[in-house]
Amino acid sequence: MKKERLYILILLICSGFLIFWNLGKRPLFGVEGRWGEAAREMVLKGSWFVPTINFEPHVTKPLIPFWLIKLSGMVFQDFNEFTVRLPGALLAFFSLWFFYKAVTKLFSYPWNLISTGILLTSLGFIEFSRLSQSEIYQLFGIIVSLTFYIYFRDQKSFLGYLGFFIGMVFGALSKGITSFAVLFTFPLIDALIEKRFYHLNWKSLIAGILVLGFYFLPYYLTAQELQSQLPFYLWLRENLKQAVEPYDNLRPFYIYFLYWPLWLAPWSFFLFGAILKFAKRFKQISNEEKLFFLTSLAIFLLFTVAKARRGYYILPILPFSVILITYYLKNHLDEFLFKFYNFIRFLLIILTLELFLILPYLQLKIPFTVAITLILGFFLQVLVFLFYKKERFFSFILQFIVIEWLIYAMLIPHYSKSSEKETGKFLAKLSYEIPQAFICQVNNPVANVYFYAQISKKIEPFSKDKNCHILLVRKELTPEIKSLLERGYYFMEFKAEKEPSKNYYILYKSL
Repeated sequence: MKKERLYILILLICSGFLIFWNLGKRPLFGVEGRWGEAAREMVLKGSWFVPTINFEPHVTKPLIPFWLIKLSGMVFQDFNEFTVRLPGALLAFFSLWFFYKAVTKLFSYPWNLISTGILLTSLGFIEFSRLSQSEIYQLFGIIVSLTFYIYFRDQKSFLGYLGFFIGMVFGALSKGITSFAVLFTFPLIDALIEKRFYHLNWKSLIAGILVLGFYFLPYYLTAQELQSQLPFYLWLRENLKQAVEPYDNLRPFYIYFLYWPLWLAPWSFFLFGAILKFAKRFKQISNEEKLFFLTSLAIFLLFTVAKARRGYYILPILPFSVILITYYLKNHLDEFLFKFYNFIRFLLIILTLELFLILPYLQLKIPFTVAITLILGFFLQVLVFLFYKKERFFSFILQFIVIEWLIYAMLIPHYSKSSEKETGKFLAKLSYEIPQAFICQVNNPVANVYFYAQISKKIEPFSKDKNCHILLVRKELTPEIKSLLERGYYFMEFKAEKEPSKNYYILYKSL
C-alpha cells in the first residue's frame, strides 16, 4: 500500500510538470485564438451566449470552452496564453483522476497506475492538454461518463445515470454530438455482451431527459440573445449534416488508420499487438477484453464511415484504447514487443544527447537554459533506466514523461515563433500610440492576431472610400495596397517561414 501511494504521488507530480510547465510560453497555435479571442470579446460585451471574433457572431461552436476560458480571464484579470490554456490543462489533469478511478475498478495495482500513465503519456492526450482547443474538453466529458458507467454498471443507480449523462453533455457542449455517438456505443456493446438491458428503465430515462434539457438550453439562450433561430440551424448543420454531407474537412477515408496509432504513440506497437492478439483469440478472451476491443473498433469504424474527417476527430477513442492496451500488457503481452520497447528506451537516452547536434543542424541555437535542460533530461532517463528495471512498464512511463517534458514543456515553447503574435503586438502598440486611428483589414486576419492586438471594436474591411490610418493585411500585398506606400504610409512586415497564409503586413500613417 505504501509503495502504491508513493507511485501515485510520483505520477501526480510528473503529470503536473508535464501539463503545466511553461504552459503560457508558446505563442497561440492553430485555432487557439478562436477560443481565446471569442472569450475575451464576450467579456468586453458582457455576453455569455454569443461568442464573437472581430465582434462578428461566431456561434458555430459549443459554449463550454468559451465559458471556462472567459472565467479564467476574469479571475486573472488578463487574457494571455496561460489564462486561455489553463482551463483545458486543468480538465486534462482532472481527467487523469477520473480515469484512475475508472481503471481501479478494472485493474488492481500496479495496472491501474500503468493504465493512467499510458493515458498521460499518449501523444493525443499531452498534445491537446497544452492547447486551448475544445478536444481536451470533450475528452474530459467522455472520461467522466466512462468512469460513472464503470462504477455503476451493475446497479440501477439514478446517480450513476446522472453522472453518465452529465459527462456526455459536457463533451457535447464542448465539441459536438460525437460524444453522444461514442458514449452510447460503449454501453450498447456492453449490453449485448453481458445482457445489461436492465439499464433501460425509468431512472435512466428521467436522468437522460433532465440532462438533455440542459444540453439544448444554451442554444435556446443564444437564439434569444441573437433574436434569431440561427443557432439551431447551425447545430443541425455542424452536427448531423456535417457527418453525411460535409461542407469542409473532406479528408480521405483512411486518415484514421494513421491517427489512431499516432494519438496513442509511443504505445502504438502495443495497440497493434492487442488488435492482432484479440482478433486471433476472440473466443478465448474475457468479456471485459471483448468489450474494450469491440468498442475501440466500433468507434474507429464510426469515425471512418462519417464523411467529415480530421485527424483529431478520433481523439475520443483514447480512453477505450488505453484500457485495451492495458489488458493486452497484463494478460497477453508478446515478449518480443517488451524487448523492442527496451531497445527504444535506450535509443531515446542517446537521442537526448544527439539533440546537441540535431538542433544546430536545424539552425537552432542552444542557449544555456536549453543545454541544462537536455543534460537534466539525459540524467533523469539514466536514473529511471538504472533504478526502475524491476518496475517494467512504470519505468517506460517515467522515461516517456521525461522525453515529453523535454519536447512539449521545454523545446517547443522555447523555439516556437509566431508572425501572428508579432503582428498583433505591433498593432496593439500602434493602437495605443494613435488611439483615434481608424483600422482596416484585408484578407480576414485570423483570430490569433486579434487576440494579441487586444482590439476593442470591429476592424472593418478595407475599401478605397475609407480613410484607414492603419491597414492590417494578410497573405500578400496587392498592387492597390502597395500604391498606398506612395501616399505617405509606413510599412512593417511579419513573415512566417513556409506558411504564406501567416504572412502579415501593417501599413500606417500619422493622423
